[in-house]
Amino acid sequence: MSFLALLVSLLLDLALRHFEQLRGPRWFRAYFESLGFLTQAADFWRACFGVLVIVLVPTVVTLFIGHLLDHIWGGLGFAFAVLILLITLGPQDLHAQVDEYIAAVRAGNTGRAEELARALLRANPPAEPAACSEAMTHAVFSEANERLFGILFWFALLGPAGAVLYRSTDFLRRLPAAEPRSTEFIQAVGRLHGVLAWIPAHLAVLGYGLAGSFEDAVSELKTFYANSTMRFYQLNEDLLACAGLGALRASGRDAGTERLRAALVLVRRTLIIWMVVYALLTLVIRAW
Repeated sequence: MSFLALLVSLLLDLALRHFEQLRGPRWFRAYFESLGFLTQAADFWRACFGVLVIVLVPTVVTLFIGHLLDHIWGGLGFAFAVLILLITLGPQDLHAQVDEYIAAVRAGNTGRAEELARALLRANPPAEPAACSEAMTHAVFSEANERLFGILFWFALLGPAGAVLYRSTDFLRRLPAAEPRSTEFIQAVGRLHGVLAWIPAHLAVLGYGLAGSFEDAVSELKTFYANSTMRFYQLNEDLLACAGLGALRASGRDAGTERLRAALVLVRRTLIIWMVVYALLTLVIRAW
């Protein structure tokens, strides 16, 4: 049932992209502001408690509604699962966003290209076009985990509640800097998100290797781990970019929009690989 819900939601996501604006962080920001008193804790453990409360409330509510609808009729539970996935994926379509950037670069529309790059990178992009495309390529690999692979993994593991858990944590860490939060609270959010993203990030890394140059991806990872001094929950974004760029070496493309497009193709192949694996696992479990 969960595999079918994943498949249906991904197909609907392709067909209903004009509803993208409905799944932005506005609902979460309103909810967050109502619990703003939990974000000011100067003690780390109190900050952790505040993070867990903010994240778990929508997760538990989703879990309760899902179980209730399943109990009433399985079809309602299925429709609810698809709806939750449609709300939690993204919120923006990564492929459409990057394709628009590539089109703007090739058309010479530097203003639009810079605007799109800033939206994806969440920072001012490099002024040099090649460096900007390289930064966008890095972002494609890490954002694919945030917008797609992380949501799908936690949905497969915990159902709709898992998707809400991951998206709530991601929204919480992406809140504007102007939002009143203590340093301890921000650190607690970063740790929780890093832990939740660790397994899907490593599955995505494996997928990048299988979909591209496996030997180059492994070689880049060995070098990365040998030189890294960060803790495991801090590695995800750099790890994804490192493995993705290594896997792209088989394409032979230099830095630029061609390699950026190749990164999108690699993400699509990785998604197909893991959907096939998940389908086979579902069949095996049902047969068992």
